[in-house]
This record gives sequence, structure tokens and C-alpha cells, in this order.
Amino acid sequence: MKVITQKQKELAVNQAARMLQKDGWTQTKTVEQWLDDAELQPGQFQHSQPVLSVLQMLGFGTELVQAGRT
Repeated sequence: MKVITQKQKELAVNQAARMLQKDGWTQTKTVEQWLDDAELQPGQFQHSQPVLSVLQMLGFGTELVQAGRT
């Protein structure tokens, strides 16, 4: 099992924020909420969906992600 440091988690969340901004989003939502939206509109989450999916798999579904925050 690999331990994920706080710094690594922050880097991943910041990457998700950049990708959401690239997709044209500006809101703040949890990873789960973003993925729910991506399920309904997959074409509008081309850049961010892979990063959000990885965060979800790592157990960070309740982590807030502010689109465009870097």
C-alpha cells in the first residue's frame, strides 16, 4: 500500500482545478459532484474527467475542488 502525502493530494486537487478550468468551469464542488455532472455531460469534461476519476478511486470523493484554482 502506498501512502499519499498531503502535498501530493494538494497537487492532484490543483491539477483537477486546472483541468476543470480548461474545460470552462468556474464553480466549487466536491469530486463526487463534478463526476456526477460529467456523467450527464461527458463531452464537457474532456480534460478533467480522468483526473477526477483518479481522485475518486483514491478516496478523495468528498474533497472540494474549485475550478481554476492553482
